[in-house]
Amino acid sequence: MFNKKVNLILFISLFLTVTATAQESKDGGYVDDFLNENVMDFIYTARPMIEVNYGIGYPGHNNITGDFASVGSWDLKLGKSERKIYKGILLDLNERYVFGSYTGSAQQSYFDTEGDILTTAYKFGFGSRDGIGYGGSFLSVTPYVSQDFVWTKLSDYTTPTAQGVKIPNLESPILNDYYGTFRFGDKSSYGVKLEFASIFQVNAFYETSVVYRRHLFWYWSGSFLVSQIGYNILARFTDEIVDSSPVLGPIVNFALKAGYLYGYYLLRKDNMNWPFNPNGNEVPLTYDTINVGFTMVF
Repeated sequence: MFNKKVNLILFISLFLTVTATAQESKDGGYVDDFLNENVMDFIYTARPMIEVNYGIGYPGHNNITGDFASVGSWDLKLGKSERKIYKGILLDLNERYVFGSYTGSAQQSYFDTEGDILTTAYKFGFGSRDGIGYGGSFLSVTPYVSQDFVWTKLSDYTTPTAQGVKIPNLESPILNDYYGTFRFGDKSSYGVKLEFASIFQVNAFYETSVVYRRHLFWYWSGSFLVSQIGYNILARFTDEIVDSSPVLGPIVNFALKAGYLYGYYLLRKDNMNWPFNPNGNEVPLTYDTINVGFTMVF
């Protein structure tokens, strides 16, 4: 079942990308042109990358009254990165990667955790990152957005208080559903990369993540399709802005895409498969994380 879901997710993602970006030519070969220019070209020309990030995260659940302790988050990404310079000063960034993460309240010492819900979690998944920035071969600045599929396992949680009282019985079943098993979710990030000599990158980004208590696959599929159709329509619009205004275009491109993805995240904090099944949806577990990191491109 797990593999079937992953395969269907990959198929839907590829189908949406093709239909939203491919341009029909007179000979009807637009799919071949798109695959050659965007898939095969990426596979053979993109460069390997290794990325390490550290962040401070803020878990939350709108049906749990207790406060979650902040968590420290370590993240490792392995993938491929492609950058293309065009119009003299603009840079088109595309990256694909797999990742693994470890988050835990014990991984940060900046905020007090007394009386809060302490958590530890493992995550893995895959995703893509794209952005349009400024620069050349030696120095560049690229604002970007990314979209990932992620599986999260809550490996431990406790709620120490002055009296040693555990989490209320009313709330335990919620976290128990996440405890000891990987739960499907998705996340988006909104950030900027500063690159030196086409090799070293300094990365800073804000990340929002949704972890589903129950994965209602068909309702989720409908929500995902709606979000991606809207995103790809918006991407076509921002591409026209960049073509018309190379100076302001990359900033507008980032602001509109980041705003769209963040808005969709807010809509799902109480209704995880918005706009579908509003009366039967569970409230998801969420993470908001501020990250900094370093990337090496080979």
